[in-house]
Amino acid sequence: MKSGRNITVSAPAKINLLGEHANVYGKPTILTAIDLRATVTISQGRTIQKDFVFLQKIIEKIIKKELKLKKIPLYSLNLSSKIPMGCGLGSSASLSAAYIGALLSYLRVKWDVNLINRLTFEAEKVFHGNPSGSDNSSVVFGGLIWFRKESPDLKLIHPLSFSIPSKLSRSFVLINTGKPSESTKDMVALVKNLYDKNPKLVDKVLEEQEKLVKELIPVLKKVNQKEFIRIIRKGEKNLESIGVVGKKAKKIIRKIESLGGTAKISGAGGVIADSGIILCFHKSKKVVINIAKVYNLPYFSVKLGVEGVRIEK
Repeated sequence: MKSGRNITVSAPAKINLLGEHANVYGKPTILTAIDLRATVTISQGRTIQKDFVFLQKIIEKIIKKELKLKKIPLYSLNLSSKIPMGCGLGSSASLSAAYIGALLSYLRVKWDVNLINRLTFEAEKVFHGNPSGSDNSSVVFGGLIWFRKESPDLKLIHPLSFSIPSKLSRSFVLINTGKPSESTKDMVALVKNLYDKNPKLVDKVLEEQEKLVKELIPVLKKVNQKEFIRIIRKGEKNLESIGVVGKKAKKIIRKIESLGGTAKISGAGGVIADSGIILCFHKSKKVVINIAKVYNLPYFSVKLGVEGVRIEK
């Protein structure tokens, strides 16, 4: 197979807008791509960064199987990422999608986002065992993704046909409270334990989260900031009621709310110490940034609903 030319491909991070934990029980969630990106450049040569040898082996094995190749021509690989690792932002999916897109293009395979998505899902299986498929779909297709697990064997992953108007999409800041002590598996088990003890409480939360997710779509379309704040505040309170938000994160979220904004954890959460990423919205991003500085926490000003995996010029 012919190869050649320098090729650079990037893929975005993703974040859960609303619906995490409820999606485990068959309720919908909305995810969106954000403008923190991983970038992969492949060129002629034979240099691979040591930190990414494991990733190289995974991606090459997947591509060789897909293209029925015995070996892949030598190449040089350079990877960089602005996405924090282990915080629920889809860093592994983003790196894999960018790498797969770049290597396929280097091998002169026609650009095909559906192929990239399918192969990125195969990489996610290696990293996470039994992924939902939502992370890879978010980083490959970009924009907004509707995800719902209908049954163990049927998952609805649907890119939404509209984009978030810039007036809303540019008003977000992520605050990184730190990597949770608990794994995603631990947090899912915590909710399951609560469900077994108090099914009425959890069922009520699940129903409310589904209602809020459905209400969120027209709000995003029409840029109704007042309604957006209401929905996210209620969604966060629901997450707190099932015990997945730690004390530090709650304190930061209450402060943002007191100043007229809204915020919620994004992802599985954590309660022993840190809770991962907090998605924050305020009409003045400086308000949120100042709060992050007070707590001496990393923050990222982000745009939501950005383009998915792409070849860079």
